[in-house]
Amino acid sequence: MVHREGTNSNWGLRGDVPADRLLQAIFNNRHEGLVVVDSQGVIGQISESLVDVLQKSQNYFIGRPISETCPYFRRIARVLRTGSPEFGKIQAISGKSVMVDYIPITDHGEITGALAKVTFLSPQYPGEKRPAAGKGRNKISGGHGYGVKYNIDNILGSSPQMIDLKETLLKIAPRNSNVLITGESGTGKELFAQAIHAASLRRAGPFVKINCAAIPENLLESEFFGYEEGAFTGSKKGGQAGKLELADKGTVFLDEIGELPFTLQAKLLRFIQDGEIQKLGSGETFVSDVRIVAATNVNLEQLVKYRKFREDLYYRLNVVNLNIPPLRERREDITLLVDHFIDKFNRLFKFKVAGVSPEVKTIMHRYSWPGNVRELQNVIERAFNILEGNIILPSHLPSSLLKETVYTGEKADHPIASIASALNKGQTLEEIMDQMEKLVILQALMISHGNKAKTAQLLNISRPGLYKKMSKLGLT
Repeated sequence: MVHREGTNSNWGLRGDVPADRLLQAIFNNRHEGLVVVDSQGVIGQISESLVDVLQKSQNYFIGRPISETCPYFRRIARVLRTGSPEFGKIQAISGKSVMVDYIPITDHGEITGALAKVTFLSPQYPGEKRPAAGKGRNKISGGHGYGVKYNIDNILGSSPQMIDLKETLLKIAPRNSNVLITGESGTGKELFAQAIHAASLRRAGPFVKINCAAIPENLLESEFFGYEEGAFTGSKKGGQAGKLELADKGTVFLDEIGELPFTLQAKLLRFIQDGEIQKLGSGETFVSDVRIVAATNVNLEQLVKYRKFREDLYYRLNVVNLNIPPLRERREDITLLVDHFIDKFNRLFKFKVAGVSPEVKTIMHRYSWPGNVRELQNVIERAFNILEGNIILPSHLPSSLLKETVYTGEKADHPIASIASALNKGQTLEEIMDQMEKLVILQALMISHGNKAKTAQLLNISRPGLYKKMSKLGLT
């Protein structure tokens, strides 16, 4: 659109919008990002919103090949080569979940460039301030007070497994199929369930959780389906709506679905098939439109095999499966998670902890993390409760970590191998002796469960002598 002299330059209903202002508005749209390249793939323009996400300056990108500066947009090379656009590609860019359209730019049939249009899929966008704590921070609204606090950007991890999982989540979220989330305890199954709801077309509706293991068996049916007044002794006046009714037009999250009693499984199956609810004590039925996301840390196929879980219900729930890997299978995410939890507890405790020592980082990457991300969070919180400085040290870790990684850990270095490795790296005798002394002290701390007096006694040295050695070796 060309700006002609005398044209009304205001954003009104009359007159043309100046081309430069139109382009500026497009490139300043915080909900989307744009990057434009020439026929050789060299970046000519990039929007501020995209620069914010990539955490670089615009000068870093302009005039440089997109393959070097933005490897996320590798598909743009194919669009330049074929001239065929590609739409709706789900990707994760710097931890942000996005959908990308790749569009060729042509002039009289000749490909002169291409653009990548990035749509940010999170409720918050680059440059948008989050509400203050206590004022609905991170909360996506839902009816009856049932909402979610988390979305896909709260799922931390840059490992290939987590990137694939997040891309799959964004693909399935807008659909209406039931989802079964599997994984060990502490991997974040509820976080994924909330993220599915937040990215779905039902996000304006309620997100209702039912923990199938936390509710007494005799109350589960009324919890699911509700009851009429007088349905049983102790029932409330006026009756009560069930969780499946409250979740109408939204999502119901069935946590620990493997603990659902066999007798109730048949009624849940009937609801999934027909969408009909019949309250206890009522002869009437009505329809509730919900999407079911279930989660379990047990092998449902084994339960089906031993007739402890209905096969037909299993297949109704397991339309789409998301299996969350344990932390030990994605160790490259540990540093990112540690930094996140340190930031979290710095805000909570009003501390200024800078990070963990190299020794702690090594221990954390060797540990098997049977409690997964939840255990890692607990370890960081424990350290905040006992540390005195601004660095988390081995002495701040629970004995379970030290025991596995220092003494009996399957990945712990053998002393002879460690010495040989140190010599090959050109370390001096004094440096090697310091490392060996540090291992001995750590082992003694583990045996004495962190008690300094017992540790000194075990090593047959004075407490001041122990503190001096720990200070020298960076253990205090």
